[in-house]
Amino acid sequence: MKMKLTRRIAASVLAIPAVLLFSIFSLKAEDGHKKHEAHHHGEHTAVNDKVRCTIDGMMMKTSAMIEVEQDGKAYYFCNDAQAKMFKANPDRFLQTIPLGNLTFKLNVLTLDEYKEMMSHMGMAGMIKTDEIKGKTHYFSVVGYQPPQGGGGYHLPTQEREEIALGDVKLALQVTNTEGETRMALLKYSKMMRTYEGFIVVPKGEKHEVRLRVTSPAAKISL
Repeated sequence: MKMKLTRRIAASVLAIPAVLLFSIFSLKAEDGHKKHEAHHHGEHTAVNDKVRCTIDGMMMKTSAMIEVEQDGKAYYFCNDAQAKMFKANPDRFLQTIPLGNLTFKLNVLTLDEYKEMMSHMGMAGMIKTDEIKGKTHYFSVVGYQPPQGGGGYHLPTQEREEIALGDVKLALQVTNTEGETRMALLKYSKMMRTYEGFIVVPKGEKHEVRLRVTSPAAKISL
């Protein structure tokens, strides 16, 4: 009887859906690593190639974008205002995070910068007032696969190198030096093809930003 009961308990435990929760990964990149894995498009791209704007993540043809040279690399922007923002503080817009064999590019804008971005793109009418109410910052995340053959990593010019995360859920965690933490779920935007969301960032000049990644449950019969 005890043996049967033990087997039933074991079977019940094993039947629980397996949920894969990746560890929290810090987006506070080291200086050298940040430069190496920055938004590098390599040499200048052809006019018909598509690239993502370094600031807002919009995918467009290079012929319709503003190109800026930084440390021997080419970066692309939707308009002059964004190019000026980048030139004033490039490192702010070159944050990446390695996650296993993937790399995630992080875009961060203040709420005012987000509104200005949407206005410049003629999309101010698409801003959801109830969604941004009381928030301070806008975040978006794009995932990429590493190139074939190794040799380091660079963010791609072509969409084929981007990954489709499917039902994977992403959440952002922001913590200041006082230990105060805020979190926000990132939703997938079909139009931008990025995970994005709004958050109230805790007060302070220094913050640690982490990405939480949760896969769907695997339902197994045993």
